Amino acid sequence: MGRLLAASDLDQTLVFSARSAQADVEQLVAVEEYEGRTISWVTPPAWRVLGDLVASGWFVPVTTRTPEQYRRIRWPQRPPRHAVCANGGVLLVDGAADAGWAARVRSRLAGCAPLAEVHARLRQLAAELLAAAPGSQEPAVRLVPDLFGYVVLREGQRPQLEGPRLGELVELLDGWGYAVSLQGRKLYAVPRPLTKSAAVAEVVERRGADGFVAAGDSLLDVDLLVAAERARRPRHGELLRTGWEHPGAELTAAAGAAAGEEIARWLLASVGSATAVEH
Repeated sequence: MGRLLAASDLDQTLVFSARSAQADVEQLVAVEEYEGRTISWVTPPAWRVLGDLVASGWFVPVTTRTPEQYRRIRWPQRPPRHAVCANGGVLLVDGAADAGWAARVRSRLAGCAPLAEVHARLRQLAAELLAAAPGSQEPAVRLVPDLFGYVVLREGQRPQLEGPRLGELVELLDGWGYAVSLQGRKLYAVPRPLTKSAAVAEVVERRGADGFVAAGDSLLDVDLLVAAERARRPRHGELLRTGWEHPGAELTAAAGAAAGEEIARWLLASVGSATAVEH
């Protein structure tokens, strides 16, 4: 195998909230600010490794975040040239959305149910959750225009969602061509043709790489992990909780931010070993 790209999910794979870090955030490096407060961290060694990984020129962040949310992430140096946002719906090249890729994505989504119908069902779900927990705040329903929708749950509402209510939603949206993923306090409804792996394959082709290695923690990362030459998944998160396994996706030894550090080192080693083969 020659040159490989290193592609990785961000949240709970490389960067961590205070809740998911499983560590004292006072000892971590802040990588994201929002509304005047720090919301994401990495370990100091992971920060240094990420610097080397970005400097290699062969690292591609791959996230369900919108481009605006992705741009909040602070990198050790200039951001990676390519980044995949909106679960593969947006390909950033030097910070700008690639118009050609956007056109191809629109074509792929033509067979799915209209996003307006999904939005209406998510709003109905939000009302149900509010009714099940009187006195709480109604969950926020958000749309990434022309791509997918998600619900931001309020404190204590996740138990009201899990179980039969979630199962019914999964069954309904599956018939509409959408995948459902529950990550922390966010419930995503994403068209099945909208995949991280397709966008990464586009970057592989443009860069002339021979393939890619990948890391991720959620069901929305499954296609990416399966398509990779080799993969890693952290010892926490949605994939671990649901019991998902794949022979090509190795589990980290650590959990939390320590798993992110482990994954960052593995990604860098994968890029380095490809360089050694190439030279």
